[in-house]
Amino acid sequence: MEVYNKYLQERIGWNYPIMPGLKLLLDKILPDQRWDLKFIGMQIIIEGLALAAFERQRATVMDPLLKDIFYLVIRDEARHVTFGVNYLEEFVSTLSEEERNDRAEFAYEACVVMRNRFGSTNVINHYGWDAEAAAQAQIGSEAGRLFNNLLFSKIMPNLKKIGLLNDEVSEKYEEMGILEFKDLDDATVTDWDEMSKPLEYAYKTA
Repeated sequence: MEVYNKYLQERIGWNYPIMPGLKLLLDKILPDQRWDLKFIGMQIIIEGLALAAFERQRATVMDPLLKDIFYLVIRDEARHVTFGVNYLEEFVSTLSEEERNDRAEFAYEACVVMRNRFGSTNVINHYGWDAEAAAQAQIGSEAGRLFNNLLFSKIMPNLKKIGLLNDEVSEKYEEMGILEFKDLDDATVTDWDEMSKPLEYAYKTA
């Protein structure tokens, strides 16, 4: 996040504090003493959120420098997600059914937090808008729906691959309307040949 902080300080001059929804999610993930739950929360859920947010922003920003920053960060985030999925796939297979079910429920609860709690509340408060009305408008908007689809299209295939979509949580994901994303193309596939090429320093404006 250092690169974004530097961009904001030098180009914009200020930034918003962490969104309450993201803080709530981090507060759920980080205190748990089990390292693999932290891994699931950070490498699968949070990194999936980051990829979705960065891809959406890269598609809309006008500043070529910021667009280039998004391009480079997305490359890096993709590696993190790939490592996390590959490692967890092997580890989760060694757990008992009770332990796997516990991890599956943890991942589900994190997804619920993301769906219900994310929104630009700091921006809403900054401009003095009614927070509840603005949040509901955002959730019900086409842009909000598309972002949720993008977000869970990153997360659900990975939860399936690492073995955290048991029957019980699958029913809950179905009720959320996001289970359909589990069969999308593997979100962990990384073109390592492309990644190994020297970076081009011209702005990635595409």
